[in-house]
Amino acid sequence: MMKQRQQKEMVALMKTRVLTIIMAIAIVVFALSVWTYWTEINFSGKTKHETNAWAVIKDSKGDVLAVETTNSFVWDNLIGLHDNQTEMWIGGIVEEYYNSWGFRFRPDTIVIAQITIEGAQSNIQGISGDMNYWINVWAKEAYVLSTVIEIHQ
Repeated sequence: MMKQRQQKEMVALMKTRVLTIIMAIAIVVFALSVWTYWTEINFSGKTKHETNAWAVIKDSKGDVLAVETTNSFVWDNLIGLHDNQTEMWIGGIVEEYYNSWGFRFRPDTIVIAQITIEGAQSNIQGISGDMNYWINVWAKEAYVLSTVIEIHQ
């Protein structure tokens, strides 16, 4: 009788452990799914674009922005930067835009440069945080030290 009781208790304990492990795995999978979904929503809001050919740049702070260009020479350079993972100053005239950052570089003004004037240098967050300055006061090209992390054609 005592042996049977011990066996039943062992079986019950094993079932409890298995259920606990299954629940832990389910929680981890759910958490990763939510995190992946949130990251994708956040990323897609920052990389909003209007054309079929666009690149994603990542600045020195790790922020991302979609860049579109109407110039085939600039497009070829963006592809080259992606292939080589070369960090360059990428920018253009800042204009208001309905993405997470509230701006984009106007596609017909995209410039890639090794050096720029210091007053035109910023990062994505810096431009987004002071749109009035970059659009109304400065009103010239702004540049972000970036790498091209994605190319879409």
